[in-house]
Amino acid sequence: MKSKCIVGKMNIIVEASNKFLTKKIKDERLPILQNHITLFDILPEDGSKLLFNEIASIWRISKSSLSDIINKYESQGLINKCMCCEDKRSVYISLTPKAVVIKQKLQVMEKEFLDIILEDFDEGQKTILEDNIEKALKNIIKML
Repeated sequence: MKSKCIVGKMNIIVEASNKFLTKKIKDERLPILQNHITLFDILPEDGSKLLFNEIASIWRISKSSLSDIINKYESQGLINKCMCCEDKRSVYISLTPKAVVIKQKLQVMEKEFLDIILEDFDEGQKTILEDNIEKALKNIIKML
């Protein structure tokens, strides 16, 4: 690795993760795109619902983009949309049982990637890395 910059190294990890997951999704013939994994990560596995606006906020994605993505997966039977009785402008989103299976497969793939990149780490090093990443994420949230 030629880059001494930590940001450059983080980008390499992100790129490797994206390539790994894209290949795994294709190999498993999952009907989703790699860049939509976040939607499946956000939505609860237990089938409980989240508000559309809440998902957009968590994912930091535009409402129009999120709407297109949700419509795509609703037409595939992976996402349920439900209008709020009290406020017709509010839409609840949840995973279907078929999507929960996909979410579980994605979790296995993500763990497989993590196991690969942390292969030579002992448990203490893994814990320290995770703690430091959490600290960095908290700092990023403060900045935003």
